[in-house]
Amino acid sequence: MSQPKPAYLISSLILPAAHGSLMEYGQAAHPIFMKYQAQVLVIGNSEQSIDLQEGEWPNQDAKLSLVTFPSMQQLKDCLNSAEYLAIKHLRTDMVSSNFSIAID
Repeated sequence: MSQPKPAYLISSLILPAAHGSLMEYGQAAHPIFMKYQAQVLVIGNSEQSIDLQEGEWPNQDAKLSLVTFPSMQQLKDCLNSAEYLAIKHLRTDMVSSNFSIAID
């Protein structure tokens, strides 16, 4: 039996200079993501520099996060869990999302 392929959550948030704090969201989301064995590879923040190599980046305030999960099922289970859905507003109330995609 083959092992599940890792899955990646790639997200871009719009973080203008005067955006609200995401500290509460980060503290609440961290244990939930750990429960699903997520590993944060890159976390978007106001100091992050995006060096676009090709194409167009829609907004200079757009920042990128990259999180890996052991499988697509664990990624989906995490983002659709009651625990995560209960705290998701801590992010969406503060900043706009540019995009969120899941790939495996």
